Amino acid sequence: MDIDQTPQQTKQEALEYLSRILPGQRKQLEDIDPRLVTYYDGLTDPTLHNLYEILSGIKFLRILRTYSFSHKKVRQAIQLYEGRWQNGQYIDGSGGLQFSGLKGFTHYQLQPFQVYALAGLLGPMKDVDGDTRRLCTELVLYLTRKSGKTLMSAFIQFYGFFFMDSNFEGYCCANSADQAKLLYKTAQTLIRQMDPQERRIRFTASQTNWKPGQPRQASITALSAGGKTKDGLFAQLCCADEFGSADFTNGKSDMLDLVSVVQSSMGPRREPLTVITTTAGYAPNGPFHNQLLLMEEALELELTLSHDWSEPRPDDYQHALLLQPDPWEQTDEEMLLTDERVWRKSNPMIGISVQPSFYEQEAYKARQNPDNRKEFITKLVNVYQSAMIKDWIKPEEIRAIQIPRRIDDCTEDEGWEVTVGSDFSKGDDLNGNSYLAKRWRDDLQEMEYFADMDSYMSEAAVNDSPIRELLLKWASDGWLHIVPGKTFDPAVAVNRIVELDAKGVNFFGFGYDPFNAKTVINALSQWCFDIGLDPKTLIIPVRQNFATYSPAVKEFDYMIHRGIQSPDGKVIPNPMIHLSANPLWPWEFGNCQLAESTDGMENLKPVKATASASCKVDNIQMLLSALILHDQLDTK
Repeated sequence: MDIDQTPQQTKQEALEYLSRILPGQRKQLEDIDPRLVTYYDGLTDPTLHNLYEILSGIKFLRILRTYSFSHKKVRQAIQLYEGRWQNGQYIDGSGGLQFSGLKGFTHYQLQPFQVYALAGLLGPMKDVDGDTRRLCTELVLYLTRKSGKTLMSAFIQFYGFFFMDSNFEGYCCANSADQAKLLYKTAQTLIRQMDPQERRIRFTASQTNWKPGQPRQASITALSAGGKTKDGLFAQLCCADEFGSADFTNGKSDMLDLVSVVQSSMGPRREPLTVITTTAGYAPNGPFHNQLLLMEEALELELTLSHDWSEPRPDDYQHALLLQPDPWEQTDEEMLLTDERVWRKSNPMIGISVQPSFYEQEAYKARQNPDNRKEFITKLVNVYQSAMIKDWIKPEEIRAIQIPRRIDDCTEDEGWEVTVGSDFSKGDDLNGNSYLAKRWRDDLQEMEYFADMDSYMSEAAVNDSPIRELLLKWASDGWLHIVPGKTFDPAVAVNRIVELDAKGVNFFGFGYDPFNAKTVINALSQWCFDIGLDPKTLIIPVRQNFATYSPAVKEFDYMIHRGIQSPDGKVIPNPMIHLSANPLWPWEFGNCQLAESTDGMENLKPVKATASASCKVDNIQMLLSALILHDQLDTK
């Protein structure tokens, strides 16, 4: 995969890759269920499936080459769900669950994409010290409304209640109590079919469990975010419904906290499971959207492997079905509102359980009303609404203001004062410091600003990166620091600060993203103590949200684009800031766009232009954190 290729080119590469490996594995798919062959044949049609759905299909084929597979478990689950069918007709008395339909309760046959979801969840098995266990411990169904995701989640709860551990505990987790009970009642309805007289199973408004004296002690419970979760959970299944709607408020997400509490109780379970079922939401900085970007990055790495690769990868525990428009379609509002092919990428149930006229009518309403438009694009086409995304500073604008200076040269003797923005939240990814130096220029009668960076990546992260060769080139030229091992050692960054301090660099403050930054900040605080400084006045958290970033975005934009008027009336560029010659600066600005908040406040923050693994903007965010801290401390 080439760093400079477009998402369209990446998709074409994925289709070619799939075409090479699929013929050799068609028999494997058919042996599981013939509908998997139908599903994979459909994946080769670029108009019906998005890039990341295709990449997920490629990953599943690698998993089939790498791990053992339990055909029995998959077939058992399918039989439980649908009973037996012949020539498209349900065979009376053959079992199968009944689901609510237009003409009452009825039996449904699973669609190919649903068979794919169940096969990836239940089939692959791994060996742990001689104990064979289910490989998948996290299933992500990123689907639109009216696509059957709630029924699938409810069925998995049904399956767990009867067929997972004898003391199975399943939890329906949602943002609100009503939402949690909606999912719970759907699962309860399925379980009730096995005991309609309530002879063995007890059904209440928030919990279903086996009555005393029964051989099983399984239970299912509804939980909502923001409530007080009881201690003593022993969860085996966590169903996180509409996780995509969860947001961070003051750095905290009630829904994420709830899911974390349930997951943290799974430790002793041999086969724990988290099922995330969600549509897109209005929280582009929420916990699920961040996870979605990481899943997309991980899927892109499948293209870096040999077509016959059959070895485990760290994310194999996760099976994901990400149904959404392609990346380049997500910013084309006209296409989202008019193109039926884009709708079908997001919802394969159109024409099956969803009337085509439903989408046509809702799209018409969306074109007439902005509020309907947002709802249609988010919930029926599965595109996160971060409001407006627009281009920002171009790489060529950055190259024009780069100079051969490093932060090492910005000493107190030369009049420089330095604030630092840090982000070490992702120990296995791009980490580092961005430095903002300033000094008063008597000859100009104004402040002069300069920015530099130190960027770090673990050796393992570099080796897994699709732009490995470019990263190695930057490292050999001294612009990127590669740290041995799988994760970042905080001592490296602190030692660099100590080195700069010894050279005479005058640090006035360190701003950091508080998310997962404890290890590095503790080490930095210890250094402050050692030299007699108070870390509380020097080391200050800076939240990476719209409200915090927006003033700094506008200020930095002015610093870059400031001009003066010449006598003939022309505007001559006169930037207030220069950047070091580090090639990561123009590269990261080339990856960067601005998102506008959806709260009507027109706040802005820098975001990645694409979800590609080769798309990084970390040092830009760190630099803005340094600017925010500079303004807070008022170091004039």
